[in-house]
Amino acid sequence: MTKAKLVWPPYPYKAGFCLTDDTDAATFEQVKVVYDFLLAHSFRTTKTVWAFKPMDRCGIPPLPDSALRGITLEDPSYLDYCRKLHENGFEICLHGASAGNNPREYTLKAFDFVERHIGPFDTFICHGKNADNLYWEHKVTSLPVLRGLLERHSKHTCNGEIESSPFFWGDLCKERISQIRLFRTRRIDTLRSNPSMPYFDRRKPYVNAWFSATKRRIMDCATPHARATLKRHYGLTVLYQYLFRYTDPKTLMLDPRFTKAVSDIADDREILVDTVSHIMRRLRLIQGVFLAYDRHGFWLINTNHEDIPNVQVATTGQVPRVSSEHPVNIHEATLVLPALPALGIVFVETGRVIRFRGQRCGMVDRHRHVTWTLPAGTLFVNLSQSPWAVGDLSVKAHSFVAQWQRRSNDRVPLSHLTTREELRLVFGQLWIIAREILLRRRPIDVNAYLDDSKEIKLENHDNW
Repeated sequence: MTKAKLVWPPYPYKAGFCLTDDTDAATFEQVKVVYDFLLAHSFRTTKTVWAFKPMDRCGIPPLPDSALRGITLEDPSYLDYCRKLHENGFEICLHGASAGNNPREYTLKAFDFVERHIGPFDTFICHGKNADNLYWEHKVTSLPVLRGLLERHSKHTCNGEIESSPFFWGDLCKERISQIRLFRTRRIDTLRSNPSMPYFDRRKPYVNAWFSATKRRIMDCATPHARATLKRHYGLTVLYQYLFRYTDPKTLMLDPRFTKAVSDIADDREILVDTVSHIMRRLRLIQGVFLAYDRHGFWLINTNHEDIPNVQVATTGQVPRVSSEHPVNIHEATLVLPALPALGIVFVETGRVIRFRGQRCGMVDRHRHVTWTLPAGTLFVNLSQSPWAVGDLSVKAHSFVAQWQRRSNDRVPLSHLTTREELRLVFGQLWIIAREILLRRRPIDVNAYLDDSKEIKLENHDNW
């Protein structure tokens, strides 16, 4: 029996790679060297920026002033350069309005400034212990025991989601931001640690979606073995980096290990390199695709309000002959639909049984009905030639009815974070910290490494 699954990358890709670049302590000279190289290799990233210089220190109580270092868009040359990056497909997003605590008015001003001078963005990455961070510190998890333990040891207050706080901007986040980075993992395949991303957490309603990132050196992700493994699992690396630190501050020479890693990833034609915004949008669309099957073939149901290009169904074993009213191509062990129509159902006849696996795959019953019950709501699919009455609900022949409870807009994904997945992510985050304390001599006290020196030792990528 042939086994198959719906995979997220668009054909011809077998995996994805996106990179989030934190702007902490960056200088324009180092940034330009790195991004000139990335531009030459069409290696698009999601680059964070600060719109303005800080008007306050970072955190309550405050971190040392070293947490405030870094160029801002108030530098005209840097602003022009970031605009050039945006025009070439890079994603420029906020790391907060500034490196310090940002009152609501400052955040609003920063959003308007970036959108007016560079362009729109819908990814946000929180900085340090900023008081305007949303659901931060012990609030990163809603699991009672873990949250209680984190609260006991938490020393800072972040109130971006508290309406009575002067740092509140939750409504702006809900309106303009599609996703915020949260947990970190050591796994190169970020999607295996966080398969639900981007996900919505009903306990954190001001954030439309969350995603995780891998904390490793880019060189670790670029080895032949790492890339082969990523492609074998149709995986995704979302890498967390400080890219300017791959440039020597005195000579402005790039680390040759970095240039080789970028070249190796960029040259791999089976890995899609793109921004967080574009990758998360693709994942969100695939979350809205459901697959029903019987012994004669399968149906792809697109509940999204837009067409999805180059949808792939990967198979193991012998690829069956197929027929369909819609174009279907066979490439090695993969069936490819050049376009899956919005709010459409596509039937692919295979003439023999294919066993599908995945949360959004299900076998039809003898009436050719199938139902999916998800945390986001219920989907009723009727693949027969007669109407289907489900209580007071009527589903027309060869159609579906989606009753999503929380999908108020297209920014809210259908996916959610399971308790098991959240536990894995929280403990993965704790292991990263424990590893750096035990093996990399990281001080437990944050102030011990964020001092007033000219070098932040902890965030050297070789310590990761």
